[in-house]
Amino acid sequence: MGRTRGHHPSTGDGLERGTGLLPTAFGLAVLLAMLGLVSNVALGLWSRTTTESIAYEAARSVATAEPGADREAVREQALERACDQLGGNCSDVRMSFGPEVEGQPMVALHVEAPGVGLLPRLIADGGPVVGGLNRTIRIRQEGM
Repeated sequence: MGRTRGHHPSTGDGLERGTGLLPTAFGLAVLLAMLGLVSNVALGLWSRTTTESIAYEAARSVATAEPGADREAVREQALERACDQLGGNCSDVRMSFGPEVEGQPMVALHVEAPGVGLLPRLIADGGPVVGGLNRTIRIRQEGM
């Protein structure tokens, strides 16, 4: 028997496979969830590296200051410059210089910054976070 155009052989059970609304909607939901996760991870890592770079630059500017300069004024200027560079995130980031230890030519800057949540706040407030920063940057002072 010859096949006629437009005629498709029956699968035997009369069901169409792989074209349902439910699998398509589920696939789209998984795709959107993965896209959201990846974008939050990328944003968190970008935020962390930016904050860490600005903090390192602030510590470096204090460590390389002229030996006769007012140390407290240099520290304040470095923190103000860092806050300007952070822009709107300045209120979320805490930076503080540690006390100078006599005989140790070292600048210590402690940085704390929140990360980006991986899940929406509606689902899990306080859930997993990426890109949080809590560290002390230590740089040897020049000319000491």
